[in-house]
Amino acid sequence: MLVVVAAWYEPNVRTSWLRALLVLGIGLVDASCGDDAPAEESPPPPVEERPSPVMRVAPSKFARVEICPKRLAGIETIDRVIPAGCGPLRVDRSYRLDAGSLTIKPGAILDFEVGAELALGFAGTTKVVIQGSELSPVILRPAPPDGGESDENGDDFEGPRWPGIRLYKGAVHALLENVVIERVGDPDRGALYIESHGASVSNVLFRDVAGLAVYVNSKGGLHHFAKNRIEGLVGPTSMFLPAASMRALTADNEIPSESSIRLLGDHLYDEHLWANPGVPVIIGGRIEVAGSQETSAKLTFSPGIELHFDHDGYINVGYYDPGVMIAEGTPEAPILFTAYEHHEAGAWRGINLYKHASASFANVVFENGARYVDRGVLYANSKAKLGLRDVLFRDNRSGIVLYHDQIQLQEFRGVRFEGTPRPLKVHPQIFGGLGEGNDFGGDRVLIDDGVINRDTTWRDPGVVVELRHPIAVEDATFTLMAGLKIEVWDGFGLDVREEARLRILGTREHLVTLAGINDRRGTWDSIHLRSAEAGVAHELRGLQMRNAGGDAAIVIHAGVRAAVEGVSCEACFSPTLTWQCGAVVDVEGVEASAGTPGAIARPQCTGLELPPTEETN
Repeated sequence: MLVVVAAWYEPNVRTSWLRALLVLGIGLVDASCGDDAPAEESPPPPVEERPSPVMRVAPSKFARVEICPKRLAGIETIDRVIPAGCGPLRVDRSYRLDAGSLTIKPGAILDFEVGAELALGFAGTTKVVIQGSELSPVILRPAPPDGGESDENGDDFEGPRWPGIRLYKGAVHALLENVVIERVGDPDRGALYIESHGASVSNVLFRDVAGLAVYVNSKGGLHHFAKNRIEGLVGPTSMFLPAASMRALTADNEIPSESSIRLLGDHLYDEHLWANPGVPVIIGGRIEVAGSQETSAKLTFSPGIELHFDHDGYINVGYYDPGVMIAEGTPEAPILFTAYEHHEAGAWRGINLYKHASASFANVVFENGARYVDRGVLYANSKAKLGLRDVLFRDNRSGIVLYHDQIQLQEFRGVRFEGTPRPLKVHPQIFGGLGEGNDFGGDRVLIDDGVINRDTTWRDPGVVVELRHPIAVEDATFTLMAGLKIEVWDGFGLDVREEARLRILGTREHLVTLAGINDRRGTWDSIHLRSAEAGVAHELRGLQMRNAGGDAAIVIHAGVRAAVEGVSCEACFSPTLTWQCGAVVDVEGVEASAGTPGAIARPQCTGLELPPTEETN
């Protein structure tokens, strides 16, 4: 495995076949792993960017031939023009245009003999223009048996299908417009196979297609695909494309509703708008959304689009360079991220937002995801920017993981979880950014360890908040609002350090509760108030604690001012409250119960040089 990874990063190892081999090797190793995600996924370096969709073609050096032949056969390198109304002309299986150009004008009819295909640009630059008109389309169809004739629609015989059109790498500019391609099909390459860039396909009728209608090779790309119709498709998949070609599709194509479009993993470098094709879009492998240091890549999903991910399908945004994802549906047409085949929790991986990522989700459904529980179906780290509004997480192994205090949570409201345990795991700093109207489905929110160093307010999310590690507060005000229910793991402690302030604002009706997950005396440490900044006063009101240990559940250090009111500790190892000499504490209604040894442990202070302690009982 180390050798494979090293080879990947070696700059000289860039051949496509070796990259594919390495992807296979890494995939096999990854597949053998358990449920836990790797410590940090490091996708391979980006491949070279594809050429621009439309490429210029140099003036032709080939002879021009404009006639209506009875038959096309052999290998040609010419500029051939088939005039309007020509045909039916038969195409032999030996025919191939290796270089030059092919122009087919309106009304022409080409009949392809058994095994014959329209192979273009195999050995050199080839310009292809197959352009009919709305009233007089170009017709490409299988030839009738010897001696037979077919009508204009080619419907009076049931002969074998013809393979289709092949645009090889030399067909750098191809235009298909107002064309009928019928009784066609190749299960391996499709009716239209594209290995080149810059192909534009519009107003084309694919009729009676076995297998794929369109197959774009991983080295090729579509430039424009609009107002096309696929009828009589035999097979589950209508199109097979690199993900970068998905932006070529407009919303006005007519694709059989029972079919799907399958995308290969790809790297998106610039702006991509994915229209809703009206059928599921299947994602296979990894899609990277990352531009350059100068320009962001941007992937925008149209309302209503459905993305179905296979077992190893996922999207990375902003890993190498800036990347933006916009997934904003509507209440009537939400965007769906779900699994392809196995409709169960953990059937696909998820969406990952990295350091250079910015993403916005609104009216989106995440379903059947989170192959790795610790990653969730939506993962963000470092300085990623993220906004969620009216988003549903349904039947996932886990929901959202926000793993860093520098994440910019711009919005988090109306987020709902159904059948998704561990709905949210978040840094303590970022938890304060949650808005209103969220529903965690009755499952607890998990808080990571970390330092709070910006003013943060925790509000009651309606479920238990689980703290697994100690939390520190520095140079910030940390506020806990009424109604919060917090449960902590063994060894938890809250350390409010210098230049920081703690405000716990419970009420008699809605206390803030803080208890150990293990219901035993002394399972967690204490709340330590250490700040000595002049004029800073901590407020602890309406707090009910259980299972605390240490010198006391609350320890107020020398030089600190605090007001403690309506605070109690149940089944605690030490008293509810103590302070050091030199602290200024206003106390009212401090209680101990269920075996806690006392409410207040007063310090034994001597010497006139210490400031007095104010205590009211």
